[in-house]
Parts: sequence; C-alpha cells; structure tokens
Amino acid sequence: MAVEMAIWRMTDAGPQQLASSPLDSERRLEDMLEQDPGLSGTDLLILGRQVHTHHGGYVDILAIDAEGCVHVLELKRDRTPREVVAQALDYGSWAAGLGHDELEEIYTERQGDERTLGQAFVEQFGCPLPDDVNERQEFTIVASELDPASERIVEFLAEAYGVPINTVFFRHFSEGDREYLARTWLLDPQQTEAKAVRSSQSKQRPWNGRDFYVVLGRSGDDRWPVAQEYGLLNGGGGPRYWKPLRHLRPGHRVFAYVSGAGYVGVARVTGEMTLACDARVKVADQVVPFAELPKVPDSYREYVLTNHDPESAERVVPVEWLGIRPLDDAVWERGLFSSHLTACKLRDEHTIATVESAFGLERTDG
Repeated sequence: MAVEMAIWRMTDAGPQQLASSPLDSERRLEDMLEQDPGLSGTDLLILGRQVHTHHGGYVDILAIDAEGCVHVLELKRDRTPREVVAQALDYGSWAAGLGHDELEEIYTERQGDERTLGQAFVEQFGCPLPDDVNERQEFTIVASELDPASERIVEFLAEAYGVPINTVFFRHFSEGDREYLARTWLLDPQQTEAKAVRSSQSKQRPWNGRDFYVVLGRSGDDRWPVAQEYGLLNGGGGPRYWKPLRHLRPGHRVFAYVSGAGYVGVARVTGEMTLACDARVKVADQVVPFAELPKVPDSYREYVLTNHDPESAERVVPVEWLGIRPLDDAVWERGLFSSHLTACKLRDEHTIATVESAFGLERTDG
C-alpha cells in the first residue's frame, strides 16, 4: 500500500495541514508530465502522447530513458483501476516489439520537430542513443489512488515475477492561490528496477558473491574523472542514485561503466560508503579532505560542500583501481550487460570475462 501523503505549513501557532484533492483534470497532469517527465521519478525523453498501438488502443505517454529502456505511462483517467493495470500490460507487450525505426517514426510523427530521435536523445541525456535500444521496458500507472485489489495485482506481478510495473501517485494541495503537487510510489522504485533487471537477465543466473556493476555518470560529466583520479566511486542527487552504493563492501570488485562510452575500469572496494564532504584521500603521503583535492572541478566541489540535504547529498565509496581506460577506449560491444541502476550485482559471466580480458586481468571463477 502506498504511503499516505500530507503537507503541513509551519506557522507561529503550530503546523497547519493543507487540504489535498485529486487534480481537477488528468489531462492537466499529462501536460505536466510532458513538460517535465522527471515528475515520474525518472529522467525521460517523451516520444509521443496518445500513441496508437495498432492493437486498438492509445498509450497515454511513450518515453525512453538514458539507457534506452522504453517507458509506458498510463493515466488512470475514468477507467477502472483493473482496466488501467490490464491496459498498461497490454501496451507494454506492444512496446516490447518496437525497434529503432519504429521509435524514430513515432518520435518524428508525434513531436513534429526537425530533430531526429538520436539528436533529441543527445540533447536530453548528453550521450548517444544506445545500439541496443528497447531491450527492456517499464510500465508506470499514474493515479491519485488505486483500489486494494489492483494494488495487490501490481505488487504480485512486480515482486513475484519481476514484471517492471509500478504505480506513481500524485496528490494535489492548495493554499489560497498557491498549488502544490506531492508524489509517492506503490513500490520502492529502486527495488522494482533491480528485480526487473534480474528477471530480464535470468532468474536462475547465480551471483559469484563478489562482482558489482557501477555506473559513474555519463560521458562528459565530472564523475568519472574524479573517480579515476582519486579512487572514489560516487553517487548523489537522490536516494535512488546513492542507496545502491551501500551494498558495496571491502573486498567486492566493481566493473565501472560510463553511460555513452562503456566499461572504463575495474576496481576493488577498500572501504564503506561515506558522505563526500567527509571523505579523505591519501595524496602524496598526505591525507587530504575532499574539499582540498586539487583536481576536483570547482562546480563539483561546490555541489558537494554546499548540498547538506541528507536525501540528495553526494556519497562516495573508496576503491583501488585494478585497471582503467580513457573514455575513448572504453570496453563496449553488443551483448555486454548495462543498466541505469547506479549499482547492482553483476551476474553476466560473458560481461565479466570480456571486461577482464580487455583489462588484462587474470580470469578468476566464483
């Protein structure tokens, strides 16, 4: 069951709870999602609204994320909760068959601008459109509420079978001429994504107890240069980005991936996750605070030192690099594992063997 949402305004007389209500129009919420797809909880490029499925229905919002995963967003509207769950799955089965050409056609027809899908993707995410586009899909139901039976169906599909489905709830609050929008999920998005990734790779594939996949930003941003120079895996901007780093323990091995490039390093974890502002690094026989590290870009340094929000503050995990490569020599080929999760267990033996060989590391089993 989703967590109930409430907002209080702080006054001298004490907290005063604001009244909540559904939005006055589902169309209004759809407009807001198109203007700011991040409201859904994921950075998305909208491919189109009311996209005809050729199966007699229309997807409310069809989108793609930075890893090439296609998202189907269905608003409850005036449909019964069970109808919208069924339609999300139906539309998802249709979306699973879309190739690059079909996605390009949908984008061109629906957006009506002169950019190609590839150009829009680079402008949105700062990296090229992946070759293996639409290898995974995610289905999101957008609603103010669902009935208990429909919630059980979504939970069962996601938790028992790894179906990448979730519900995002929005509640509308108002105070005078001011309006507020609050958001929560039926299921923890991080756990849902992790289960979907494991399911898509193979429910029976074992983990060797040691290897992790870690994303270090996108090609062109500051995360990989800092990680490479100072041995600090990093993540911030919200719990969904830094919480997976908590699973890394000393002795674990990580395969570092930069979106838009490929695998750039293999490292051994040497310590627990900590706040970046508290991190210390040994440089030239001296232990130096993060704020004083000479090769940290000023913008990144300022972000780390001024962001004290416990939900979004930057975290780091210290590592010892076993091998690294420049971005333009990153290891990538069709069939290697990739995910938009910040960190997850690496189970794919083909990826492990390929990257180990590319970095000249001795093959180790288990």
